[in-house]
Amino acid sequence: MNEFVSAVNRGWRACEQRIAAGQTHLPDKSPPAAQAERTLVAVSGGADSVALLRALMELVSATENDCRPGSLVVAHLNHGLRGADSDADADWLTETCQALNLPLVLEKQELASQQTGSSTGLEELSRSARYEFLIRTAHAEDCARIAVAHTRDDQAETVLHHIIRGTGISGLKGIPRVRLLAENLYLVRPLLDLGREDVVHYLQESSQEFRTDASNTDLRFTRNRIRHQLLPYLKTEFNPAVVQALHRLSQQAEEVTEVISADVTEILNRATLDRNRETWRLDCDQLLDTPDYLVKQCFLKIWQEMHWSRKRMGFDHWQRLLELTREGQKIHLPDQIEAERRERLLILRRLPDRTET
Repeated sequence: MNEFVSAVNRGWRACEQRIAAGQTHLPDKSPPAAQAERTLVAVSGGADSVALLRALMELVSATENDCRPGSLVVAHLNHGLRGADSDADADWLTETCQALNLPLVLEKQELASQQTGSSTGLEELSRSARYEFLIRTAHAEDCARIAVAHTRDDQAETVLHHIIRGTGISGLKGIPRVRLLAENLYLVRPLLDLGREDVVHYLQESSQEFRTDASNTDLRFTRNRIRHQLLPYLKTEFNPAVVQALHRLSQQAEEVTEVISADVTEILNRATLDRNRETWRLDCDQLLDTPDYLVKQCFLKIWQEMHWSRKRMGFDHWQRLLELTREGQKIHLPDQIEAERRERLLILRRLPDRTET
């Protein structure tokens, strides 16, 4: 088996092991499917996704392989953002799938008409549209896995992006290997331990063509500036192996956060008096000897489980909550959340929206 394909095989097996262990990085975990009968492969036409597709095809046909991605279905969303170039990518992929005898689900959306005007807004809009399309298509095609082609380089870029924006330890994990998208539907990333140079070498060896998206060099987008300006500078001036170093950091951060998560669950179970759809009540005495960081992680977990928005919650808000476990009376937080201290009792609740009648 080709070295690249063997690495993808190991990546796929790691994803399946993560699913079997229930490590999906989401609070609501559904029992994993025993085995993926069909896999939806997200293919843009770029080098990474084409390499993923070709490697999975080899794994499907390899008789000695114990990794079973099942039959493959290709999915491609044409955002319509690059006009004729976007259409040309879709046409090329259609011809490629026909030559490979693979089913293709192709959809076109005109996202330009929905654009907010900022590059950040466009990035978020494109990402949201892509995942909505993939989930919908996976359900329609009876797929239990959606395979995407994020590599070690993407992981390094993501970790740097999070650091620049001001992340905590959790953000250093970067891109999760596996993510639960819906009941028994998992997003998997088999290329996460492979570098972009591995991808290009494999495609050259396979004489496999791919498409180049000109928007990937558009420096209006933060990720592109990280990829084309910041990372090359760090490689040249500080550490030629900075991508590998950031990838190792993400792995270590994931291990640490798993340990922290277990501690937080235990602490929160001990401190929780009761909860309902709108309110969570804590015994502050149970938090007295708990390290500050773990107390704040308890509040973060509450926000996640209550489905309260964290978008406007900054460092100062979490710090004020920590201080309220020791002294104080009442604080008001973003999105109508109120925290009130009554002796040893701390009550967290979401107030009715002022516009509600």
